Amino acid sequence: MKKKMKIMFLVALILPVYAEKLNVAPMEQLNIAAGFGYDIDKELNGNVKYSIPFSIYDFKKKGKEGARSNAEKEEITEQGSSDIKAKANTIGETREERQLNSSKPIIIGTEKIAIIGEEAAKYGIKDIINILFTNAKTNDRGIFSICKGKAEDILSFKVEGYPSSADYMGGIIGNAIDYNFLSNNYTLLNIYVALESEGENLVIPYLKIKDEKIALNGMALFKGEKMAYVLPMDEGKIMNMLREKKGKGILSLQEEPAKYINYDAMVKRKVKCNKKEGKYEFNIELDFKGDIINNTLYKDMKKENESEFEEDMEKKIEKMCYGFLDKMKNVYKIDCLNLGMVAAAKYGRETGVDWNQEVSNADIKVIVKVKIDKIGIGQY
Repeated sequence: MKKKMKIMFLVALILPVYAEKLNVAPMEQLNIAAGFGYDIDKELNGNVKYSIPFSIYDFKKKGKEGARSNAEKEEITEQGSSDIKAKANTIGETREERQLNSSKPIIIGTEKIAIIGEEAAKYGIKDIINILFTNAKTNDRGIFSICKGKAEDILSFKVEGYPSSADYMGGIIGNAIDYNFLSNNYTLLNIYVALESEGENLVIPYLKIKDEKIALNGMALFKGEKMAYVLPMDEGKIMNMLREKKGKGILSLQEEPAKYINYDAMVKRKVKCNKKEGKYEFNIELDFKGDIINNTLYKDMKKENESEFEEDMEKKIEKMCYGFLDKMKNVYKIDCLNLGMVAAAKYGRETGVDWNQEVSNADIKVIVKVKIDKIGIGQY
């Protein structure tokens, strides 16, 4: 009994101390981040001001009809969002400026997405990534995206049915891995590692406001820390097939509007690298396996004659891949596929090699294998 009394006394003594340190407060008394953005404003003298808007959740108590007590009256919570903006000469100073415009402490780590405006992405993102990565409160698994125009505008855009546009955009990118062969590697941690890795170039999803809606409209391609190009989604889809270790998407063969076939497939990529007489050679093997989800092209398609489709789709994919490779090597002149990382791993890092140049001059061969898993129940 005495032992229990001692334990209860110690708990009573320690609990107030820890409660004070935890600084626990109701969510209505906190500014909880839904998302944040990065913009720059270029001045006439060449200086740059950083503009960092935050999208903050608004929590409001809503009375409940017929409630008997005050606690019951405040049971329902409405949720929306508002914006807090800050401008300063450095990224760190924006934190001071932002708190001057807010009566509540700002809580980060809950954000659904971080948006980098187009001008800021072209200017360079390394400082943005570094200052976030050194903050222990930051969610290093948070999703990143580039947007057309200003991050401020897309964060303040209202989306029906969502408390904030940040929630909507986080959902777009988080669920995009099911189609267009996108990966789930667009996080703070992945971006930080990519910027420090030899032979690796970043690609990040590109969002824009289109037809009064926010849409994933392409892939932002980086050279070092600076965005160099925005690839349209049809090119981005091919790049993702060739770039990512695995992915998922839909491919089609079509002869005319009423004659087509849709192939919902997973792809796995393997890369082999050799060097002959100072020139690099890469073999990219793409192994597709998936289901026929719609077919008005092949009559009486059965398991025993599916090889016709497999051969036709292999030729179609190879044509798409070589078309993209030609543009990558002669127009973009950037190693979009991180082949330099494969070569550096085999032949040595930190040798001063310009991998963008080497890959642009390399022989790249694509070997495609297509397999059907299931044909489906209905036939046309």
